[in-house]
Amino acid sequence: MSQTAPYERLAALAERELALVTAFEPSRIGELVALQQTRTTLVAALPARPPDAARPALLRAHELQLRTTAALTVLCDQLGHELGDVDRGRQTARGYGTGAPARPVLDRMG
Repeated sequence: MSQTAPYERLAALAERELALVTAFEPSRIGELVALQQTRTTLVAALPARPPDAARPALLRAHELQLRTTAALTVLCDQLGHELGDVDRGRQTARGYGTGAPARPVLDRMG
């Protein structure tokens, strides 16, 4: 294995993370968690000082991470707006619910 292979792997993980975030689907959140765990393990195994030859891969990983952070910021804003819409809908439903008492779901037999 070359001395830059782990850094290339780090950049590849950053690419995968960006792809998952930009095409976000809630059902794939587990993939993001697994990717983060893989990255954490990889980074822990890296030497304190990378070799000079790893610079291009590290710069690529850094740029991808900046793009991922920006995409996550947009995604969080969108989700925040959607949650606000849900909250307003619940408040509206509660307002309508103060009228006549609810009828029992099951009739008593007897």
